[in-house]
Amino acid sequence: MTAATPKGASRGALRILHLFPRLLGLNGESGNVEILRLRSERRGLPVEVLSYDGPDDAAVRARFDDADLVFIGSGPVSAELIAHPLVTAVAGDLRALAADGRPFLAVGAGFQLLGQTVTLESGEVLEGASLFPVATRHGGTRVVGDFVLDSPRIGPIVGFENRGSFVDVGPHGTLGRVVYGRGNSETPGEEGFWEDNLLGTHMHGPLLANNPALADSLLDTARLRRGLEYTDPAPESLRLVDESARQSRATIAAAPLSE
Repeated sequence: MTAATPKGASRGALRILHLFPRLLGLNGESGNVEILRLRSERRGLPVEVLSYDGPDDAAVRARFDDADLVFIGSGPVSAELIAHPLVTAVAGDLRALAADGRPFLAVGAGFQLLGQTVTLESGEVLEGASLFPVATRHGGTRVVGDFVLDSPRIGPIVGFENRGSFVDVGPHGTLGRVVYGRGNSETPGEEGFWEDNLLGTHMHGPLLANNPALADSLLDTARLRRGLEYTDPAPESLRLVDESARQSRATIAAAPLSE
């Protein structure tokens, strides 16, 4: 699956594979890719974004193995149904990337489709790509509002929750404990999935905007796997961004709102 580096592409660049940005871009999810790019480039490490929307992007499909980090976003059920066969078609390649340690960030419908199964409200069961050992069930009351977690790895995480589904992650690690919102189950407890190089969640916002430590964790996993280094690990511009994000987290966590 390895392809030669195309003319104009940098061998020293960190490469982000963005899956189905046209279909699965609800709730500003594409902003996560921009945040990853900005945080890497401000530290002196260039980024190349490979966008894949389906079979017409054959040149990008041939370069899947170049990806250092993979992102897939969210969308309504109608978009999820369209995306399902497209995800199935590349599931083997994606499993190979995950098994090779490439970090994945999957949000909302993308997280569901990279799981094992998705049970729709009609009872129909969609077979997922089986990267994440999770099962999703649609149904129940839709939850819309601020979302606050406490992560044992990085502390408070804030974002936005907009879903009518439940996720069974079994005994696996999660993104964090729910402080405000619902999370994976009908009884608030834990949210998402986070083990090794796989991070999945229903936290929108986009997720990485107010939680730069998550972005840096994904970037570190991606760049260290290839031995890529930052030329300026702590630029002043990011210090200001991080302080603004810290203040936003504190404000949301202190007085979260929901519909």
